Amino acid sequence: MQDAGNPLLEAWTTPYGAPPFDRIRPEHFRPALDAAMTEQRAAVARIVADPAPPGFDNTLVALEKSGLLLGKVAAVFFGLAGADTNDALQAIERDVAPLLSRHSDTIFLDGGLFARVAALWEKRDGLGLDAEQRRVLERYHTIFQRAGAGLDEAGKAR
Repeated sequence: MQDAGNPLLEAWTTPYGAPPFDRIRPEHFRPALDAAMTEQRAAVARIVADPAPPGFDNTLVALEKSGLLLGKVAAVFFGLAGADTNDALQAIERDVAPLLSRHSDTIFLDGGLFARVAALWEKRDGLGLDAEQRRVLERYHTIFQRAGAGLDEAGKAR
C-alpha cells in the first residue's frame, strides 16, 4: 500500500531502513493504521477464500505476511508513544487501542481461518515440517484456541 502523502505508508529509503522520523507527524498515524488494518483484513480474506487445501505456505506464511505493514506502523507508533509521547499521541493511542484489539479479535475468531489452521494442526505429523515451522504452527493454533476460535458464536460473542 503506497500513499505519497504519508511517510508511514511509503517505502523507507533511510539508512538501515529506519523510519523517517523527521517526516512523521501525529496526524499520519491514524490513516496509516487504518490503511494497514484494511490491508490485513483483505489479505486474511484471501487466505480464507483460497480454494487450495490448507498448507503451511498458503495459510501460516500468508498470515504472517498479512500483518507486515500493520506491524511496521504499530511499532513506530507505540515506540514513539512510549519514548516521546505527547497529548496528540496519547489521544491517538486512546482511539486506536480498541480498534487494534477488535482487529485482532476479528482475525483470531475467524472460523474460516481457524479451520485452515486446525486442519494443519490435525495433520502436523505428516506435513514434513521442520522444528521452526512446527513451532509456528503450534503457536498459531494455541493463539486461535486461547482467543476462542473454536467456540460457537455465542461463546465468541461473550
